[in-house]
Amino acid sequence: MKNHRDDIKNEIAYFYKVIKNMDSKDNIKNSKIKEHEISLQEIVYDNFSDDFDMDKQLFEKNLLGWIELVENENLHKALKSLKIEDQIFISYIVKECKTQQELASKYGINQSSVKNRFSKILRILKNLLSKK
Repeated sequence: MKNHRDDIKNEIAYFYKVIKNMDSKDNIKNSKIKEHEISLQEIVYDNFSDDFDMDKQLFEKNLLGWIELVENENLHKALKSLKIEDQIFISYIVKECKTQQELASKYGINQSSVKNRFSKILRILKNLLSKK
C-alpha cells in the first residue's frame, strides 16, 4: 500500500512540472509575439511626425473617411444619418469618382437605376438639410 506522503510528493512534483511546461509555452508564445511587434516609439515617430496629417490618413484609410472631413456640421450630420448602403454608394461617386456606368457595372444594374438612386439620396440630403 502506498504511503500518503509519497502521493503528496508525487502531486507536488507533478504540479511543478506542469508549471514549468506552462512557463516554457508562454516563453515560446511571447518570443513569437515579440518577433512581430513594433516598438511604441516607432509607431509614435512614424504616425505623429511633423508631416502627419490626420485628415489625410482618415481620407485614405477607408471609403467613408471623406464624410468625417465635411466641415459643414449640418451636411456632416445629414450624411451620417443616411443608411450605410447609401453612404457607400455616394462615397463611390464623391471619393472614388466613379461614373454612373461604372457603378451600374459594379452593382449589376442599369445606368438609369444608378441615376435614380443618386437622385433619391440627394433628395434625402436636401430634406434633412432643409429641416435644420
